[in-house]
Amino acid sequence: MKIIFMGNPEFACPSLKALYSSDHDLVGVISNKPKRMKRSMDKSFTPLGSLAIDFDQNLFTTDNLSDTNLQTWAKKLKPDLFIVVAFKILPNTLLEIPKIGAINLHASLLPRYRGAAPIQHALINGDKVTGNSTFFIKPKVDTGKIILQEKILIDDKDNYESLSKKMSTSGAELLLKSLDKINNPGFKALEQNDKKATYAPKIDKSFCKIDWNESAQSIHSKVRALSPVPSAFTLLNGKRLKIYDTRLVKDPLKSPPGSITHINDKILISCFDSQLELISVQYEGKKRMSAIDWIRGINYTSGFSFD
Repeated sequence: MKIIFMGNPEFACPSLKALYSSDHDLVGVISNKPKRMKRSMDKSFTPLGSLAIDFDQNLFTTDNLSDTNLQTWAKKLKPDLFIVVAFKILPNTLLEIPKIGAINLHASLLPRYRGAAPIQHALINGDKVTGNSTFFIKPKVDTGKIILQEKILIDDKDNYESLSKKMSTSGAELLLKSLDKINNPGFKALEQNDKKATYAPKIDKSFCKIDWNESAQSIHSKVRALSPVPSAFTLLNGKRLKIYDTRLVKDPLKSPPGSITHINDKILISCFDSQLELISVQYEGKKRMSAIDWIRGINYTSGFSFD
């Protein structure tokens, strides 16, 4: 089976590695164009593009999936299947090219969390279980027939980075199993139940700002979902403090939301209902550090409060 693989971020790389090491015929890879690096004339490929180059693959880079040059390139390869992992919405002109169709690896148990940010929303909502789905791509996003699904436990210490790595590794294995399923003449994919669909839209920058009037659990979940990027943040005297790691504490609320307490080598922040301990932070213009090192560096005095 001739396959063209499409993707951009690190999440897609384990799947490409698995496909490259398999017996399947990988005939091409599509990724975004390399971008110019800050303060340099050099250009940087996407993580997937760089991996494709390392594997000496036939790589086509583009920011426009309606590009006629891309379509001509893909048609000449005569693919049986497209595999899409963490990429863009494919136009019909591309979807019509492969003989079998196009499949996608999606980081949720569809129809739950259709959309661009399923991992983040699972953490935001405090889910204990998530999973991966493979499905046939239809013009309407994340609605195609399911090939395979696999549940994945969310550890209490998981953040976006750790859960994403866990799911990308597991997803690569699921993808290969899905190809075996597709090759089975008797296989039938399952329709999704649209009535059970929920959505996971792209994270807006405004969502990243912490509101200390929310519950400690809600803020803690937000920090996990956004760590390390784009990261949750708060303001102190107009300067941004990125917060990468927090811990729920049972200490009763003693001061107004946003108040900072430094006690027994712990940095506690008052929320709506209780307190959160700050573990790892990055102050504007500084490197990432422990919350203790940060508080020592700002000459903390009693009465400090986040904006």
